Amino acid sequence: MQHLRWSFDVDVVGRCNLSCPSCPVGNMSGTPLQTGYMSPDFLDQIVVKATSECKVTNFALYNWTEPFIHPDLPEMIRVVKAHDIGCDLSTNLNLGKQIDKVVAANPDVIKISVSGFNQENYGITHHGGDIEVVKANMKRLAASKKTHKSSTRIIVIFHRYLKNQQEELDMRELAASLGFDFTTYWAYLMPLEKNLAFLGYRNGMPDFNEGDKALVNRLALPLLQAIEVARTSQVSDCRLRERQMAINSEGKVMLCCSVFDQSRYELAPYLDTPLDELQTMKYAHSMCSSCMKEGLHVLMTYGDKRLEDLALENVRLNNPNLDMESVYGNTGDIRNRLLGLGKSVVKAASRSRRHLLGPAHNKQ
Repeated sequence: MQHLRWSFDVDVVGRCNLSCPSCPVGNMSGTPLQTGYMSPDFLDQIVVKATSECKVTNFALYNWTEPFIHPDLPEMIRVVKAHDIGCDLSTNLNLGKQIDKVVAANPDVIKISVSGFNQENYGITHHGGDIEVVKANMKRLAASKKTHKSSTRIIVIFHRYLKNQQEELDMRELAASLGFDFTTYWAYLMPLEKNLAFLGYRNGMPDFNEGDKALVNRLALPLLQAIEVARTSQVSDCRLRERQMAINSEGKVMLCCSVFDQSRYELAPYLDTPLDELQTMKYAHSMCSSCMKEGLHVLMTYGDKRLEDLALENVRLNNPNLDMESVYGNTGDIRNRLLGLGKSVVKAASRSRRHLLGPAHNKQ
């Protein structure tokens, strides 16, 4: 394992302040997380073990939860940095109390997750959040970075849905004005269990409910067609299994950063279990087999560039008056590239959302 470069996703708290429909904290609210906070000393023990067993590229102090809830977040950052390892945060930035102290601790990266520029769209996909609070906190973050002469890279990550293109342009402009980097992800449904439930898996899977159907109906990357593409991908390995470790706030290793139900997918305490044993547990788990059989390891990592073409074509079909180039740049001949996916997938990309999910789920 020493030759591999590993990243660690560590939930330092057991909850989030939002309940987003694309995230299990929002769509699997009946499945409990832990309570309380990981201590700095406990995190230090985890980092010490990790660096003794493998080459560590970075520690991300988040997976499903909101790190800014942790009252000692600046100290948690300093613990990781003391080992000369990259330290990343991802936040919805609705909590601003610790901004100055966090910036002073100088994490390597702070990622800000957004899905709109106006509350009407943002409030649906970042449920419980306030985009005006986020924008105010972005400005505070920029000012604090300047005050502390921080080297922290700040990245605004805009989650693309079917109808938020103009807001992407507005948020891109705000990020640039503050000196932040800007990137985009095509939103999709999480966690892994919900995708398997969508495909009809029942044993141990959560319900695929009306809220999930409404979320899928908002996606620019159409879920059924995206899975069809992923299944045909030539990607045979899974970097989430082979080079990434997900640890919850109690120090238990999860099967994967994409699963959520801790009663089913906790493997073992990280500090008590050698890395080789943890990897053996992962490879033997039936969930890994189901995931890779359905191509979900490709979807969860955007592991096939054809997914981008599929999303762009779906946006074009559902927004006939949209100037695609003004939002997405030169998209080229998407439809010709999609022909390489096979006629069934091209036809699937052209189906109406009403046909896929039924008329009750065609509303925005």
